[in-house]
Amino acid sequence: MTPEKANEMNAEVALNKGREHAFPLSTGSGYPSTGMTKREYMATQIMTGFLAHGHAGVSAAQKTVEAVDALLIALHTTK
Repeated sequence: MTPEKANEMNAEVALNKGREHAFPLSTGSGYPSTGMTKREYMATQIMTGFLAHGHAGVSAAQKTVEAVDALLIALHTTK
């Protein structure tokens, strides 16, 4: 396997982990309460920072998505 292919697979795994539930909770009924995904939660935190510094609109939202994906990949990368 080439290093490029390995990096691509790691990025895919990292982005899939972002689809996991941020705060899973068992309700006792056998069905988990799901709420937001990790990716959605991270996006709310990053977007809050953009808004607090006066950045809003479509470009801020696009940068938020890019930042979340980059953060998920960086967090999954081991050195």
